[in-house]
Amino acid sequence: MEFSIDWAYELLREEGVPSHIIRHSEKVALISLCLGCLLKERGNSLDIKALTLAGLLHDIKKFSSIKTGENHALAGYKLMKNLGFERIGEIIYAHIYLKAPKPGSPISEEEIVFYADKRVMHDRIVNLKERFQDLERRYGRTLRAIIRMRLLEEMTLLLERRIFRNLEISPDIILKLNEIQEVRSVLERLFENCPDSWRQLF
Repeated sequence: MEFSIDWAYELLREEGVPSHIIRHSEKVALISLCLGCLLKERGNSLDIKALTLAGLLHDIKKFSSIKTGENHALAGYKLMKNLGFERIGEIIYAHIYLKAPKPGSPISEEEIVFYADKRVMHDRIVNLKERFQDLERRYGRTLRAIIRMRLLEEMTLLLERRIFRNLEISPDIILKLNEIQEVRSVLERLFENCPDSWRQLF
């Protein structure tokens, strides 16, 4: 049962990932899949399955890393590499350590999952302003942390403009994905049918 939505959920279960992290990750995967389908339809060469699974698994080591002190993005990369899915691991690693794209390069799976993660506050899809206000309230304990957070917000806003530049939708329409109750069933359906099925979500 490898390289499927069922496989990813089983892996989350085996790793003891709490339900609140899974709910967050489902929304990240949902945004990633929908944006991936839209971009692929416009000619972007994206691996939709790796993109979706990386979104679903991007925080697979977040809970356990609280105990070990290891960076959860790096731990997630190592786990995927050890399982033989290094490409998924690379995307997971980049949700924290995203490299700036080369000028003129196509949008990558790494950029989409990084952006999708910044649109999900706990298990609710929000706009970037709300998300970063929450991050600053929770983690902005020092001036250095506040400056870092605001630079990250500016970077993510630039990425948002890059992703949506050639799409027919605005970033706000992603909020409509909050209406989906059974996220897993949607992921399973679109995982196999992209790029045509995304239209029924909007």
